[in-house]
Amino acid sequence: MFSHESVPLIIIFIVMLVAVLAAFLHPVHALYSWLRRRRERSAIGVTEKEISR
Repeated sequence: MFSHESVPLIIIFIVMLVAVLAAFLHPVHALYSWLRRRRERSAIGVTEKEISR
């Protein structure tokens, strides 16, 4: 009866699914990259302190 509505509903579902995945993965990726940069920065600081001795 409403078969003409199925394609737009599928498209909306896919768009919403991608939005939910992005909303979940973006903070996880930001936290991971922040931790990685912090770890690299501390490693650089340690090597600079060892070189200056």
